[in-house]
Amino acid sequence: MFKNDLINKSNLVRLINNFSKQSVLVIGDLMIDKYLWCDINRISPEAPVPVALVKSESYVLGGAANVANNLVALGATVNLVGLIGNDEPGRLLTKELQTINVSRDGLLVDLTRPTIIKQRVMCGAHQSIRIDYEDVKEINQVEEKKILNYVTNLLDKVKIIIFSDYAKGLISEKLAQSIIALAIQKNIKVLADPTPNTFKKFSNSYLIKPNKKEAEAIANEKFNKDYSNLSIIGEKIRSQLNSNLVITLGKDGVAVFNESKLSLLPTFAREVYDVSGAGDTTIAALALSLASGASLEDATAIGNYCAGVVVSKIGTASCSLEELLRVMQN
Repeated sequence: MFKNDLINKSNLVRLINNFSKQSVLVIGDLMIDKYLWCDINRISPEAPVPVALVKSESYVLGGAANVANNLVALGATVNLVGLIGNDEPGRLLTKELQTINVSRDGLLVDLTRPTIIKQRVMCGAHQSIRIDYEDVKEINQVEEKKILNYVTNLLDKVKIIIFSDYAKGLISEKLAQSIIALAIQKNIKVLADPTPNTFKKFSNSYLIKPNKKEAEAIANEKFNKDYSNLSIIGEKIRSQLNSNLVITLGKDGVAVFNESKLSLLPTFAREVYDVSGAGDTTIAALALSLASGASLEDATAIGNYCAGVVVSKIGTASCSLEELLRVMQN
């Protein structure tokens, strides 16, 4: 059912060679992903739980900051909009963004909330537990106005906009629709990667990227095992949101709804160790491909190749330009 014959690799390479010319605006929830690398080989005498002996720890950019990191790894220029707290994780996040040359002009410091941390306890390649530090609440009107003013002044300098929404309170429906309307006026494509409860606020975007579970939640209908109702569910969502769709189906591939046309592409992952951040990688590659003039089908193929690279790594990761070209050749 899923075809590989839609893909012209030489055309994809031509598009990829234009990534370094693109400027992207990312708006979304910023996070630090913290990893505790542990040995777990005994049970606690205090309770029937494993004891994790921490051997090392590491920090990487997460959420919308991981989208920015993937864009930079693929050669793009990136402006980032988001919130951090007045705390050590916020300073760490800012420092990491500086290291990869992402503009921090769009960062707002919120004194009333902490910088979001997702802490994972790892035993080898396996995640034992995740611990989240966050205070989820909607941004206030002053912050919303600052973001809208910043985005408005930046629109002449960017070719594409990505909303990376983890439902942590940054992007209200009013803010999203205001930015989408401005982008449409400027002929700038908007891509949205939301959570199941926030899809409707991104209606009228050029592209929305749900995964299989999210698509079923939006349509209030399960996919048949053979995907015989794929067209029905996709068209229901597309008309509901007035947007093109890329529905990721895990090992079963990707469905692309480009207006009324349905295309089916395979997944390119050979080994899957960790899916953390794979959606961030996919949306970054989609955005750069579209900004470089790709069709939605070709952009999705490139996104698939990038996702295949990052799921073969442990932890939140990015796909470099060199890795992308290498996996395509192989």
